Amino acid sequence: MNWKRWVLILMILSLPLLTTGCWNRRELDKIGIVTEVGIDQGENQQIVYTVQVIIPSGIKRAEGGSSGQGKSTVTFTSSGPTIFDAVRNLTEESGRRLNYSHTMVIAVGEDMARDGVLPVLDFFVRDHEMRFRTWIVVTSGKAADIVEVTPPLENLSAKNLRLLLKDYDIVSKSVAVNTLDFFNEITDESLQAVVGKVEIANQKEKKGLVLKGAGVFHKDKLVSWLDPMKTRGYLWVRDKIKSGIITIPCPGQEDKLISLEIKNVKSSIKPYIDEGKMKYRIDVTVESSVGDQMCDIDFTDPEKIKLLMEAQQKKVTEEIEPIIEEAQKNLKLDILGLGEATMHRFPKEWKEMKENWEAEFPNAEIEIQVKSKINHTGLISRVKMNK
Repeated sequence: MNWKRWVLILMILSLPLLTTGCWNRRELDKIGIVTEVGIDQGENQQIVYTVQVIIPSGIKRAEGGSSGQGKSTVTFTSSGPTIFDAVRNLTEESGRRLNYSHTMVIAVGEDMARDGVLPVLDFFVRDHEMRFRTWIVVTSGKAADIVEVTPPLENLSAKNLRLLLKDYDIVSKSVAVNTLDFFNEITDESLQAVVGKVEIANQKEKKGLVLKGAGVFHKDKLVSWLDPMKTRGYLWVRDKIKSGIITIPCPGQEDKLISLEIKNVKSSIKPYIDEGKMKYRIDVTVESSVGDQMCDIDFTDPEKIKLLMEAQQKKVTEEIEPIIEEAQKNLKLDILGLGEATMHRFPKEWKEMKENWEAEFPNAEIEIQVKSKINHTGLISRVKMNK
């Protein structure tokens, strides 16, 4: 037998290897696609684990496609002494292997968050199916209730939450954090984590979700809540303001208001050494345009624009001041990022400071400097009508 015939035989024998499917594939009718996870603290230190699962045969209905009989989603709950055990126990009820590659949100209840979330996150960081970009939120109630909500405009609470988190910067009164960033923050020696807070909009009917305010963590434990305005102050300092509305009194007509739409913001923390002492300056540059005005003032006048910019500067400063006081006097935690800025700007000094930073942070001297710009005032000319 010549060599050409041997090559032909080997090629024929190799064909089955090229035509086989994926060795570890799973049929759609044998898996459950998890879109949202809720984690709560149960009795006797048990972890209560809740998931929202899309039924593969109902995916089209879940996406607003063809109508059909039966549900497109189902919620399962289990419990266990560890998160891994609780996850495996779900199989007893679902009868399917759950897939987490499409999980949009992880919601954590207050009791669980106050007890410590690192053991919970450890499982998701290790799991090869879970994406690091999955959003994470906290709630003052039970995470299971968040998962079970049926929003009025969406058929999945997970989708509703994902949209809220994606567009958080429209009003800039909450925080959007993914699991990777959150994990890095709670393990960072120079910073404390702040996570978006979600609540049920209509408690009685469990209709709709609202993303407002934030939860403050010390290492991996929830320690306090921030209201929406203090959360906005936090966003100013952390350079996370992308959009939003600044409402201020009209110059000279304080009983009437004007709305400024934020167009561009740049914030930074500048550590500097003065007379041997580390001090900090928060620099904020904000550009906006006039959205609407209740007063009859011609803002094409440069002097009037100057007054408007001064009013905006004052307003932004007033929004930042409360979060600095909250962080230093009440929380006594560096959620502002001063330590992080020091580490990058003065690494040598930071090595000496970091061991006592929690004790030093409440007494740090912080200055706020806001630069205000208004680029567009509108093209509508106002006509005074005779009475």
